[in-house]
Parts: sequence; C-alpha cells; structure tokens
Amino acid sequence: MDAEPTGTMVPSSISPDKLADGIRERIRRGSYAPGQRLIEVDLAEELGVGRGRIREVFRTLVGEGYLEFVENRGVYVRRFSRREILEMGRVREVLEGLAARIAAERQLTPEQVRLLREHQAALDAAAQRHDIDAYNRENYAYHASICAISANRHIEEFLTRVRLPLYRLQLPRSFTEDSMTRSNRDHQVITSAILSGNPDAAEAAMRAHVRAGNQHVESLDERAFL
Repeated sequence: MDAEPTGTMVPSSISPDKLADGIRERIRRGSYAPGQRLIEVDLAEELGVGRGRIREVFRTLVGEGYLEFVENRGVYVRRFSRREILEMGRVREVLEGLAARIAAERQLTPEQVRLLREHQAALDAAAQRHDIDAYNRENYAYHASICAISANRHIEEFLTRVRLPLYRLQLPRSFTEDSMTRSNRDHQVITSAILSGNPDAAEAAMRAHVRAGNQHVESLDERAFL
C-alpha cells in the first residue's frame, strides 16, 4: 500500500468525512492506483485511528464508487471499463453543458468573474509551458468551478459520480502540444461565452469539449483500462 503523505490526510481527531476526503484525494492524484487493495489495519495505523473508523470510511467510499468490496478479498480502488467510462462520458456531456449554460445565465459576482479569469490564465500558462500535470490539475479545478457557479446541487452530485474514473485518464504523457492547445482553445471559448452571458454558446462549447474528451477515451490503448 502506498503510504506516501500527500498533505491531504488528517490527524486522528478529525471526522470520518475528513478522512474520506483524504482518501478521495489520494485516488484523484493517483497515489492509489485502480485495482490497488487498501489494507484496513495499515491505514488505521498510518492515520492513528481505530479500524472501525476506517471501515466506516470504506463503506462511504464504496457507496460513492471510489472503492469496491470483493468478497473474501477486501477493499480495492475501483476499476472502470472503457464502456463504463464512455457511458459516463455521455452523461457528463449533458450535465457539464447544462452547468455551463446555467453559469452563463447567472449574474456573476466579481469574485466569480475573477475566479474564471484566473482559471483560464492558469490553463493558458500550463498549455504554453506544455506542463501536463499543471494543466490536468487546473482543468479539474476549472470544471469544478463552473459546476459550483451553476449552484445546482443535483448537477454537482451527479457530476461527482460520473467524473470519477477520468481522474486516471487525464492527458497522457504522449499528448502533443498541438492537442493541448486545441483542448485549451475549447476552454477559452467556454470562458468567453460564460463571461459574456451567452448560454447557448456556453452549452454548445462545453458539450463539444466533453465530446472530444470522450473521443480521447475511445482512442486509448486497452492497457489504460487494465
């Protein structure tokens, strides 16, 4: 088991919710790989909490789809097939498009305008440096912020579930500079549409962007799903 500290794990006095947040973040960052078994006793010792607390967190994360329980074997980071990810991608296309539409319909606060512009500037900078890790991190934050701006809890709840398997299918190391530029060009169109209050353009641009991501999943080697 990977016991590498990430800065997201918390002292033993913290709540089960915070413990769950730490494990979620490790999965998102790739510290826990798909198919990796998580050992209850090891985690309890590492975090200085009782095994009952860890079992409680495992039950929560199994229910959310981050982990899976295999009878007589234990708890594992969940794997997703290509078909499952593509099916989720079709749902993401609709939900993310709707989030962008609602965000464009809203009267944005100065803070929301600043946030979107900062995200876009960070994406631009990462693309110019061809910094895939920074681009992936900012890409996740950008989409999450648009969802938050839409202020629709149903969109946020469902997107959390269908976005999950994409954490490990982010832009590959072989991703070309031209491809990253095209991806970020999508972001620039989405950002402009939201800031200018154009819901139709925001939804169309976001749906096209997510659809392109689905096409990326279709093109991946089968080893990406093992």
